Amino acid sequence: MPTKQCFDSNVGDEMCPGPGDVVAYHTQVPLNGLLEIPLNKPPKEEIFNIRHEIDITKFTTVTVKRPPGKKVLVVGKIMLGIEYIAKVPDQKVHFAHWDIPFQVLIKNDDGSLLPTDFNLEEYIAHACVEHEEVQQVDERTITKEIVLLIWLQRIDN
Repeated sequence: MPTKQCFDSNVGDEMCPGPGDVVAYHTQVPLNGLLEIPLNKPPKEEIFNIRHEIDITKFTTVTVKRPPGKKVLVVGKIMLGIEYIAKVPDQKVHFAHWDIPFQVLIKNDDGSLLPTDFNLEEYIAHACVEHEEVQQVDERTITKEIVLLIWLQRIDN
């Protein structure tokens, strides 16, 4: 099971909202693009497993003067790893990984700023991989499609 590194008490384990969880604020982050197998690793024949870990490194509010209000800044990275069968006669199974950064701003669902008295200490941040797909392009290139859900939950919920 993927894990998430915690840097303080206001960051929870990786989890998607479940029944009964109240999502106070949220945003989604698409992380799409190409990844290249490093040259020091053998080319791939077939991907057979995907792993990921999420690490939130910054969780803070940003105060805006005009119009007055706040946004929540969440910064982190997802480590995406693949296990693959190499296109070589020996050492068939290999692992390659990449650190993919993300940075999001969370506001109200209607796009407006949070109130100036918004207290981040009342919330815990969660990150969730809602969708994860990799496909081979060629023996060294992979295309990735990842959708992260970053959501805040009141501590008292």
